[in-house]
Amino acid sequence: MNLVIIPNDKENIKNLDDCYILLGIKGYSVNLISVDINELKEIPFPKDKMFIALNKNFTNSELESLEKLIIMLDEMGVAGLFYYDVAVVNIVNRLKLKIKLIWSAEHLTTNYFTVNYWHKHNVWGAFLSNEITMEEIEEIADNTSSALFVQLFGYIPMYVSRRHAIKNYLKYFNLSPKGNEYNLYKEGKTYQIVDNEEGTMIYSPFILNGLKESIQLKDKIPFIVINGYRLDNDQLSEVITYFKRVKSNNIEKLNTTLQSHFTNLASGFLHEETIYRVKKNEK
Repeated sequence: MNLVIIPNDKENIKNLDDCYILLGIKGYSVNLISVDINELKEIPFPKDKMFIALNKNFTNSELESLEKLIIMLDEMGVAGLFYYDVAVVNIVNRLKLKIKLIWSAEHLTTNYFTVNYWHKHNVWGAFLSNEITMEEIEEIADNTSSALFVQLFGYIPMYVSRRHAIKNYLKYFNLSPKGNEYNLYKEGKTYQIVDNEEGTMIYSPFILNGLKESIQLKDKIPFIVINGYRLDNDQLSEVITYFKRVKSNNIEKLNTTLQSHFTNLASGFLHEETIYRVKKNEK
């Protein structure tokens, strides 16, 4: 089992060199710490342990620059590309590049049929949705040859839009913006909202904690993702340490200690099915 860390800030990247990391590129990524291509080249981190996310929808006007970027990343020898838009697959296959592709469509990566479809089209891996259960994760793992990635700790991106929901709201009511990050309080829960140049992102009100589940998945899922968003350096370091040390004989002790350091841990949908049915007509 390998740990893939989504860094909490640029300066902390140098302290994560015993893990893989997942970064974004400015203008090409959402929900991540993003750097420009020149910054990426200068980051003192092994490029073969660095995954890059090009995880947004691209317009026709962006395709030429996207192709140039993918070629540069291929030449740099990064570990792989997380993609949302099929344009990334088309470019890599058309140019016969060697870079590994990871299907990362957030709420859509929920079944092994589609994972296997993309695998047949030169896609090496898949980042599974956070809306599926442990049983469904294991079912996918048992029925695919793709390298699978699963987030098991951190805040979860729930919603992404190219529209600027907060900025438009403030503009409509003639209110002054206060940075790019806001909180929405609803039904006793706090949702973190980011409205930046890429649009609007909303995060879960809880921190997903799948430390116990990592034991069950360690022989099935090769890459466990830890999202460092809104964690400080000490918290992120502690979480990484626990995921590295966790074994069947110490899981309860480590999990209890971890829970004592956070106030809003939850298991998300790992043990809760999300089934929607059409309401029956009462007539």
